[in-house]
Amino acid sequence: MRDHHVPQLPACLTAYNLISGGSTGWVLRLADGIALKYCVRERFKKFRTENEFYDTSLQQTPPPSIMQSFLRLPGINFMPLMASSLEERICSNQTRGDGNSPCVKVKCTEPATTIGQWATELARAIAWLESLGLVHGDLRPANILLDRDDHIKLADFDSVATMGSMNPGNCAPWARLRGCDGGEQAGSFGLYDAWSEQFAFASILYNLTTGTELYEEKGPEVLDLLRDLIFPELEETPLNLLTLRCWKGGFATLADLAMETKRLEGAEGAESGTRFDDGYMNKMKAQCQKLLDGKLAGIQFDDSSGRVDVRAS
Repeated sequence: MRDHHVPQLPACLTAYNLISGGSTGWVLRLADGIALKYCVRERFKKFRTENEFYDTSLQQTPPPSIMQSFLRLPGINFMPLMASSLEERICSNQTRGDGNSPCVKVKCTEPATTIGQWATELARAIAWLESLGLVHGDLRPANILLDRDDHIKLADFDSVATMGSMNPGNCAPWARLRGCDGGEQAGSFGLYDAWSEQFAFASILYNLTTGTELYEEKGPEVLDLLRDLIFPELEETPLNLLTLRCWKGGFATLADLAMETKRLEGAEGAESGTRFDDGYMNKMKAQCQKLLDGKLAGIQFDDSSGRVDVRAS
């Protein structure tokens, strides 16, 4: 986990281990198989967006690579406990300096078959979102989790947006300012579309195949490089060719990208990914409710405009 400030948590949560933290919420390990995401006070609206996404996804049939949720309440989300994240896996294969300093050395990278499996799983996840008219909006390794069987689970849906809506952007290399290809949108991040998502997908692939973040060593000039579609020279491997094609918006739809990933070495490994069935989900939901009635009794979420009792009705 990258460096984080100590969060302001309710007293009943301070005894639990902090797994990770981000701009929207803090994730803690509550029990075997159960993690809790607690909202950062100023980000309640974004947190609500994620909870509403999970409410909607229950009415659909997501692929196994979409994260599930046991129980959602204002400012709180009980989720399956994952083994790690893609970011943690990548960083574990690096030698880094103190704090958030750049990678000093890549000790190893994952096998091409593993990357092929993950690429297939991720492509299926974003193609499914596309089928709903949505984009994830924040594709990067920190938001891609790994279960105990090394299958990915796309998570953190607080930036989900409608395809075709205005793209507020993200930090490099997960997004790029549109150049002359953007027409009237040139100089901005443009609209959310298949290209904006596959661009982030490509930068994730590059991160996996090389073990380093694209242009991590560069300063502000990275914005110009990405705008002008200038990328490092890569060997002609199937994964690298796919990376270059996605950076340049080579797929008209994310469904087309998902079809292409089926040809990658290791793609068959995605077939063994599974979702928790209704029986397991209901059992874990009952355990979450038991926690709310016991160790977490009286927990409240403070949204700055007044306290919200999050006990389930």
